Order: sequence, then structure tokens, then C-alpha cells
Amino acid sequence: MKITGFPFSTDFERSFNRNHRLHPYFVSKFANAANNKNGCCPTSQKSSKWYSCLNLSSIPTKPEELHVKVDEKSRTLTASGKSEVESTRRDGVKIFSTHVWTKEIRIPEDVELKTIASKLHENKLTFVAERVQKEEDKQHEIPIEIVDTPALD
Repeated sequence: MKITGFPFSTDFERSFNRNHRLHPYFVSKFANAANNKNGCCPTSQKSSKWYSCLNLSSIPTKPEELHVKVDEKSRTLTASGKSEVESTRRDGVKIFSTHVWTKEIRIPEDVELKTIASKLHENKLTFVAERVQKEEDKQHEIPIEIVDTPALD
């Protein structure tokens, strides 16, 4: 006969321990680490567009459960959502988890806030916006003259 701890065995308790990967601190940590691995990271200062991306593979979120807002004063983009996960253990116990998450992203000073757009594709939430070009960074088009040269016989 197996004697278990009171009131439950450690196997039972282990099933209810919080999965650290879904804790808000770890959501931010893993989202940022995954962004850099998958080539989904902020762009350089020289680019005419600003990009930022969140990898939501550890917290799969449906588009209708995503919310994005921008605070003009603090120049902060806030993405938030609700992730619902269902899993079944080997012993047949079904676990339903709901996780509400939030991620704040600082928007650089040279980004035009009104041009920010977002897309969700394969659990990657991507933001893109136009950068304000400084006068010294603007490129000037030089017209090209097309001439008709006479054919040599």
C-alpha cells in the first residue's frame, strides 16, 4: 500500500504548480528572446521605417483577444491580450488555463505615431511605422536625361 502526503500526493500538487513560462515576467523575457532569434526585432536608426515584434508562441492569442493602444504623451505602445490554453496530462486530467498579459514598448522620438500599424501572423505580432526624416537625412532625386544618339552607319 502506498502512503501519500496529507491531503494530496506530490504528483497531484505538481499538476497545479504554476507554469513559470506563462508568468508575466517570463512572457516578456521569452517574447523578447524569441524576437531576436526569429529576426523579428526593432530596426536600426538608419531605416526609414520602425519595426517591433512580439512572439506570442508561448501565449497563443486570438486576434479578437488582442488590444493595442498608444499613449502619445509617454510614447508607449501597449499590447495586451488573453490567452486560453487547454492541455491533457498523461493521466487524463484536462487543464484549462487563461492568461491575461500586457507588454509595453517604448516608441522612439523619430517615429510618427499616427502611422503605426499592426499585424498578427503565425503568433507573431508585428508593429510598423514611418520615421520622421531629418532634413540632412533626406535624399534628393536627381533627374536623368535620356538622349537619343544617332546610329553610326
